[in-house]
Amino acid sequence: MVLEEQHVSPEQIEQAVEQVCNLGCAAVYRILDEVDRGVDPEPLSALPCGVRSHVVAELRSIMAVYDAREGGASCKLERR
Repeated sequence: MVLEEQHVSPEQIEQAVEQVCNLGCAAVYRILDEVDRGVDPEPLSALPCGVRSHVVAELRSIMAVYDAREGGASCKLERR
């Protein structure tokens, strides 16, 4: 896996994160929820595994900012 991650460029990660974020806050939470449930969500499924793991980590970091706001994110999914 280390070799695969060495081929991941910051530009690939940034572009993929931007594409997912452009779907909106609720979509990002839905995608992260699907990842947590072991589902391979559509926007991420076409990405190489090494890129996907970096994108998910970056999305979690971004959404943590929304979670930390007073009252949390208004678009966050309710846990089932």
